[in-house]
Amino acid sequence: MRKPPSSSRSRMPLAISLIAASFISAFFLATFSQSTTQYWVATIDLQSGHQISTGDLSLVDMDLAASSMIYLPKDLDPLGQVVIKNIVAGEVMSVNSVSSTAKTMASSAVPLSIRSVDLAAGIYVGALVDIYWVIDSLNGESPQEPILILGSVPIISADVKNKNFGTDAAITVSVEQTQVLRLLSATTMGRLVVISSNV
Repeated sequence: MRKPPSSSRSRMPLAISLIAASFISAFFLATFSQSTTQYWVATIDLQSGHQISTGDLSLVDMDLAASSMIYLPKDLDPLGQVVIKNIVAGEVMSVNSVSSTAKTMASSAVPLSIRSVDLAAGIYVGALVDIYWVIDSLNGESPQEPILILGSVPIISADVKNKNFGTDAAITVSVEQTQVLRLLSATTMGRLVVISSNV
């Protein structure tokens, strides 16, 4: 029987090595091209002024490519920081959405009962309102100018279904903690008038 040329036998290991190298290269390219990093994602809606606590965020594996620099990765833990813009559930936290130096901006949810005639029409959650303190003149007293208590305050809940029946409407506003007492003091006398901002 005629033996095959020795040159073909010598090329066989080289061909096998090249095929193996191509598979290994493809594997590494696929691995690095699909690499992901864990980023912080909001699990609930977060209002501006909210101080982040356990359960507000979760970690999700994502490949954000060139956009990765603007989002918060796992090693930048935002726990205890303050949200400085409204975030919706499922949104990836950007580095510009929180601040560690905004402690004074931490807000409180303040419930208010407003007379139906003193609440602007079209109030909705997320709207910005101005709150004025009005003291009605009694027994011939000189009228007092309305006082702006707080401006551009966000509404975080609004139950205005009774407004059309002439009864009080219940709203909750997000107020900086340093302004809570100022607002509550205005409820002890006179009345509050809520006006829509930037309409």
